[in-house]
Amino acid sequence: MTAIASSDPSRTEAVSDRASTPLAAEPVPSPLLLAGIASSLGNNSLDELEVRARSLTRDQLRAWLAGFEGTEEATLLTTCHRVELLLLVRSTAEVERWLEILPGPPDSWQVRSGGELVHHLFRVAAGRESLALGEVEVRQQVRTAQRSVQGRHPRPVLSALLSAAVEAAEQVAPSGSPTQSVASVAVAALLETIDRPNPRVLIVGAGAVGRQVAEGLATAAEVTVLFHHRAPPGEFLRATGAHPVPWERLAEELQVADAVVTAVKSGVACLDAAQLPRDRPLVLVDLGVPRNIDPDVRGLPNVRLIDLASLHARSHPSRSDVEQEARVETLARTFSDELDRDLQRSWVDAWLRSAEDVRQAELANARRYWGNLTSDQEQAIDRLTHRLVTRLLVPPARRIRSLPSGPDGDQERRLAFELLRPEPDDP
Repeated sequence: MTAIASSDPSRTEAVSDRASTPLAAEPVPSPLLLAGIASSLGNNSLDELEVRARSLTRDQLRAWLAGFEGTEEATLLTTCHRVELLLLVRSTAEVERWLEILPGPPDSWQVRSGGELVHHLFRVAAGRESLALGEVEVRQQVRTAQRSVQGRHPRPVLSALLSAAVEAAEQVAPSGSPTQSVASVAVAALLETIDRPNPRVLIVGAGAVGRQVAEGLATAAEVTVLFHHRAPPGEFLRATGAHPVPWERLAEELQVADAVVTAVKSGVACLDAAQLPRDRPLVLVDLGVPRNIDPDVRGLPNVRLIDLASLHARSHPSRSDVEQEARVETLARTFSDELDRDLQRSWVDAWLRSAEDVRQAELANARRYWGNLTSDQEQAIDRLTHRLVTRLLVPPARRIRSLPSGPDGDQERRLAFELLRPEPDDP
């Protein structure tokens, strides 16, 4: 599993390496907090989720981040039914500041932190919180969030966390099991709703989700795939029996379709009531966030609209494999412990830098009384004092690292830091 690089202060070599280079002393470090602010169909309506998906984009995040000096890292994780802002911040107050600028009341967002967030992200990557339990497409969305981490001086924290979540998902994925996806849930809902055999289904959007829908309907429906710029590959068309048509024929195809499935990442509605026939039944399935179909089409007498909120109500995420769930939990807990140790490293780093500054200052004062020493003699004194200081630093460094994570641990760390931090004597 991907791990964040860290040193073990119980080893003399690790402390020695950190103290070998004189660095400027710093005040008591601020604790680092991992936080996630989420909106999903589990705690918000589709209307609210759509507004948030439009408002919270990577470009907008970049613009906002300039005003958040207490935020070290930030990224967005977006799926078909969730928008999550992932943060590495210096205080809980910084999380409150983010909540104030996000759309909607602050208490309408779900906030997770620390180990709870790590466990949640591991479950998301493994498809344990998806509309289709165990879906694999979400891994790519987690990878996209990992590649999109922003920050002034990015640490490898969010990137390592998301990478580890994907790696864990690949470890626990059962081999040989049928692939689950949002598309498969949509196909099942569509076929249950249409009351005629071999229906004519128009799929609007030739991307990954649209193609998965076509594959799911290949033996049960007559499928037409509407494309914008480039027709789907011939191999895909031959395997599914789907018929490709250009976007310009949308109106024509709507007149003969029994059902329409939309999976377009345009950010705007591509179907509304004025475009739809009114003289016969029509089933619409909207897989877009923001939505591809104007929800007002529900006012038409012959139209049945199935959107992501409907699919979410049909899903049963509680029906999970117990063994797989336990493996995800174990991997998440292991990484969470590693992450806690890494986030505490700044305390030890600052303390070691302070101790090294004291050593260098004392050496500088002592040189006035040494007389003329050779280069070898000066190096011998430097090595001796460095080794003595290193040996003395191991026990208190271990003590700082052993303190629990979280606010209570940070309070103890701050006290230990002040008590253990050496101060140079007056010259």
